Amino acid sequence: MPVFLVVAYGLGALGVIWFAADSGRIPSLVWFWSGSSRLGWWVTVLVGFAALGIPALVIACAWRLGPTRRTLYRETDELRGGVEARRARLARSTRNVV
Repeated sequence: MPVFLVVAYGLGALGVIWFAADSGRIPSLVWFWSGSSRLGWWVTVLVGFAALGIPALVIACAWRLGPTRRTLYRETDELRGGVEARRARLARSTRNVV
């Protein structure tokens, strides 16, 4: 039984770490404007970890394969593309000033 608990919580810890690294790449602004709840996802993952660990890994896999992650990453790409476009316009407009 103790070996099962160590393995279960070990796999759960991998799920929590992977979820933290993956969801941390999404800016807070994107989470806010998309209507998705970062806190809700975190609570779900941590409750899954508390419930013998393995559910946290299952939830992290659901996050990886789910539509929420795809939507948030698409919005992040759009946000970053807009920032790059504004920087390019600014560089072009200030190039002839000097």
